[in-house]
Amino acid sequence: MNFGKIALKSFVLSLSAVFFAAAAFVSFQAPALAQATGVLTGNAAPDFELKDLNGTGVKLSGYKGKKPVLIYFWATWCPYCMAVRPDVVKLRNDIPKAKMELLAVNVGGADSLNRVKKFDEAHPAPYTILYDADARVPRAYRVQGIPLFIFVDKSGTIKYRGNGLPPDIRQFLK
Repeated sequence: MNFGKIALKSFVLSLSAVFFAAAAFVSFQAPALAQATGVLTGNAAPDFELKDLNGTGVKLSGYKGKKPVLIYFWATWCPYCMAVRPDVVKLRNDIPKAKMELLAVNVGGADSLNRVKKFDEAHPAPYTILYDADARVPRAYRVQGIPLFIFVDKSGTIKYRGNGLPPDIRQFLK
């Protein structure tokens, strides 16, 4: 019995050490991966085209030279995405669409298109929701946690990347 407890503790400690080593490796490698693919602040935002919930194609480069875009990666099952949603709605209501586009990219995964549509019917959003069944865009942007916000200026350059809304988004609208 005593040997079993010691073996279990050793196993748990070993497993914890492996987990923390892997997490440290990923956290140190993630910026390098993102930098290599150009998805960090100061780099050109990778272009993409997805369909909105009505089936209309929306292309990021379609806004280039016209207005900046805030990309919001989210999912219906994400409690942090739901917690920040009222702030995203307020931001959309405070900043007119003529000054900034807001594209909410659902990361797919556990969300089906039908589930996202039902969610939007129950909780209408004042911004464009895009669905990415294959999670191509989150992979292109190296999304590792949601919510994730990426602010792209008129020229197509990433000016902000973070898991929270930019503290003063108006600084990017100038």
